Amino acid sequence: MTEFELREKTEELISLCRKTVAEGYRIAVTGHDSPDADSIISAVMMRDLLKKLNIDCRIRFGTVPDNVTVRDMKKLGIMDGISFDGFEEKDRLLLVDHHKSFYKNRVIASVDHHTTLPEPEGEVAIVVSASSCGRVIFDMASACSLCDGELERLAIYSVYLDTQSCRSPKFKRSDIEWLERGIEKHGIDREELTRMGFVLCDTDEDIEVLAMYGFKRYSFGARPSFSTCIQIDTALPEWGVIIEKIIGYLAGELARMDGALWAFVVNMPIETRSDIYFIEQSGKTEKVELDRLASRSRDVIPIVAMAQ
Repeated sequence: MTEFELREKTEELISLCRKTVAEGYRIAVTGHDSPDADSIISAVMMRDLLKKLNIDCRIRFGTVPDNVTVRDMKKLGIMDGISFDGFEEKDRLLLVDHHKSFYKNRVIASVDHHTTLPEPEGEVAIVVSASSCGRVIFDMASACSLCDGELERLAIYSVYLDTQSCRSPKFKRSDIEWLERGIEKHGIDREELTRMGFVLCDTDEDIEVLAMYGFKRYSFGARPSFSTCIQIDTALPEWGVIIEKIIGYLAGELARMDGALWAFVVNMPIETRSDIYFIEQSGKTEKVELDRLASRSRDVIPIVAMAQ
């Protein structure tokens, strides 16, 4: 999408938001369920962008984030004013960091960086391949001359936290120069940013909690499939036993939810590699080892789509 096309689409979205409010509805900006850092940062960026234009909106989610995401978002100081209690009847949804809703509220628009199926919901869809959804919203604001330092700062964090500090295959190398300038301009501690971007999980959390990190549901057929994802430091030997317990737990959850397949992604960002466990209801599990970090759009969705 060219800058001109992005500006046109952004202006179309802005007009739709104004119309929605004028009709007496409330705009609820929301990321995907079990929101990760990019979903929350993107929601904050979209809310702040609309508020620059005096368009009233709120951030609402249907489910709560995991403990690691809460930890990191508190570090950024952006958790205030966000509801995780679901939606109200008058809410019209503006989706960020995903483009398919599982809620009954009408979707007015989608802004996403995942260009995978299904087709985007809403009257306006801005779905372009990018390192993060925060990066997309930064580009939208820039195209309309609405960007400021805080939006850029949040966009930088969104990229690092959604690409395991630029090590994921979904990271766009064309972002390197922009990131370098921004980190210097905003005085961001590079070492802290990099460590934060690894989004490492803690070994002392309950198996049931760890197993559901990064939960995503896929509905390509009659039976749903699911995926979850954790980031680990392999220097901690206890992860071997923990992963075995998680696989057993997920097989039980898959049977309980009558799903077709569960993809459990174990990222090891410090070593830049991943393992993916494809789990069936019977407990049969196929392990795929990657010598790079996994991308769910590239390494998971094609497999679960065939399973359904």
